[in-house]
Amino acid sequence: YAKKEEEKLTKPKLSYRQNQDPHQPSGGTAIFVKNSIPHHELIPPTLHYVEASVVVLDLNNSEKITLTSIYVPPSSDPRFYTLDIEKLFQISSNQIVCGDYNAHHISWGCTNNNTRGLTLMNFVNNAGLEILSPSTPTRFGNHSASTIDLAIVREFLYPYDIISLPELSSDHNPVLLNFYFKYSIPSINGKTKTNWNKFRNQINSADNLNNFNTNSTTDLDLLVEKFETQILDARIAASNPIPNSQNYIDPRIRELNNERNFVRKMFQRLRNPALKTKLNQLNKRINKLNDKIENEKHLDTLININTYDGTFWNFTSSFKRKKSNIPTLKGPASIAQTNLEKANCIADSLENQFQLNELHDKDTETIVGNSVRCFLNTVPTHFNDFPPTHNNEIINCIKKLKKNKAPGYDGINNKIILNLPYHSITTLNIIINNIMKFGHFPTRWKTATIIPILKPGKDPTDPVSYRPISLLPSISKIAEHILLSRLNEHLDENNILMLEQFGFRKNLSTTHQLLRVTEFIQEGLNNKQKTGAVFLDIQKAFNRVWQDGLIYKLLNYNTPLFLVKIFHSYMSNRKFAVSVNKELSHTKTIKAGVAQGSKIGPILFALYTNDMPKQFNTIISIFADDTAILARNKNHNFIQIALNRHLKTLEDWFAKWKIQINAGKTEAVMFTTSRKSPPPPLKLIIKLSRGLRNVST
Repeated sequence: YAKKEEEKLTKPKLSYRQNQDPHQPSGGTAIFVKNSIPHHELIPPTLHYVEASVVVLDLNNSEKITLTSIYVPPSSDPRFYTLDIEKLFQISSNQIVCGDYNAHHISWGCTNNNTRGLTLMNFVNNAGLEILSPSTPTRFGNHSASTIDLAIVREFLYPYDIISLPELSSDHNPVLLNFYFKYSIPSINGKTKTNWNKFRNQINSADNLNNFNTNSTTDLDLLVEKFETQILDARIAASNPIPNSQNYIDPRIRELNNERNFVRKMFQRLRNPALKTKLNQLNKRINKLNDKIENEKHLDTLININTYDGTFWNFTSSFKRKKSNIPTLKGPASIAQTNLEKANCIADSLENQFQLNELHDKDTETIVGNSVRCFLNTVPTHFNDFPPTHNNEIINCIKKLKKNKAPGYDGINNKIILNLPYHSITTLNIIINNIMKFGHFPTRWKTATIIPILKPGKDPTDPVSYRPISLLPSISKIAEHILLSRLNEHLDENNILMLEQFGFRKNLSTTHQLLRVTEFIQEGLNNKQKTGAVFLDIQKAFNRVWQDGLIYKLLNYNTPLFLVKIFHSYMSNRKFAVSVNKELSHTKTIKAGVAQGSKIGPILFALYTNDMPKQFNTIISIFADDTAILARNKNHNFIQIALNRHLKTLEDWFAKWKIQINAGKTEAVMFTTSRKSPPPPLKLIIKLSRGLRNVST
């Protein structure tokens, strides 16, 4: 491991890089790297004789150091395996290749030479390399000891020492290579303890933003910036860093480890069989005691968890959490290896997703374009007839915030918001009322930090395989909550949302929609009717909403103009940046869609699809973007005609509003009580990836 001068790295968090043949029961290589050291993984070249993992240390203002963990299997050809080592040294000149070479040579302390050792020594001399080996053996067999765990370097100018440690329970000793260089290790803990009383006092003693003159949208953006800065400055002034905690080791385990290591050292020196027996006994005692301690700890945790204070969910979430490093990505033009390269690669992929579908209806585009332009040209610069918010409404909203939600790029999390003084609530009240007055959503609140999460079963090296999880500024969601309440009030008073849409509706859920569909099918079966169903999947539904089309529909629903203007501002010129291990990509522009991770986005999507056409002899069931068309009859042909008629209408409507159906995920199912041969397949106008599935009950 690397060291800063004489300072040992003690931070507990590690990144794990491994490379192992899944078909082999043993072997393989791995590298643990402290997260405090910037690094990235490299995919090694194709190797035929050895196994290797490669990591590059990205040291600022210093030459990069490549670390390679290598394993040379005993079965590898002893004459040609150095061809693979030569490939590894072509990766970088400043490289350390260390591991188990299974090579014997008197030059590094072995009692004899073998073919693999002679081949390695000849290769090292011809290539101008250097072998670093400890002064004592690294592997101990029943009757012999040898040095086969080595490091090979080229022009290695760092001061170093390398020793074989008589520790652990393997027949191989751990080999510790310390090398020293000047490098300032950044702190990665980032955890602080905040004195919340001091935090509130800091804000109360700062400039009074409640007297800030807001006469334009520019002033509003400036007020938001000052408000965020005031909160962050107060947080910094009232916080102290929490020192890193050392991993706790039970004193009984520590004592047995010390005894075991001493016995191991004596056995390696004296080769006394009695010491070997005692060593094995100590290893068993350590394993047994460690299992006992872990079981007691686990049992104690189970006794103390409950569903009332969140401990149960915290306990179970640790089992469900699947966090893994993003491997090297295959971009369209090059591969992405560093965290920054990966972030930019995924950002480029997402930028292509946040675009309109290439579907065109000139008549609709003309009507929508003219309507939106007319609205923007005639809408007032400010409004006076909006329903203002008040401090109590904001306080009630804040009380419902969950403490553990991740913040957006501004770093202001819900815990900070929950501790804001009344003085700041008033400032936020002024900001939100000005949003409604000017019909302008603050620019700073329209940038999302995206965390990429690998989709199940997808290729981890393909940037398209990652689902974007958007983190928006937490304060912006309070403003969204206030705006959403005004929109919902208008929708409820005028019964605007179609009854078939069960998504984002109060007192409705997926269960209710499933029950509705099930009852429709069961009622048909009771009357000896078949039910045909087509389950549609909308491709990139939220990401590719036609924004002008949505504004046009909001106007048609007589949505209050101050809300329409806000939503136009809300969707326009949104941006995002992808974060990979805290490295941010270049900022990208979102050209279509409603905001992911927002409170307003889902209901805006529901309004965009609210005029989806219906038919008299079919029913439609919708939850968010999941849509099902059902028809029932005793006659199979009637079902086919009814579904096709409805699908044809939908096909035209989808094209008109630039909505793309994902045929690969669209399915047709026939529900029937018949256990005979299935009915003829449905001939649908939408091409399916799979044919009709017949379900008999």
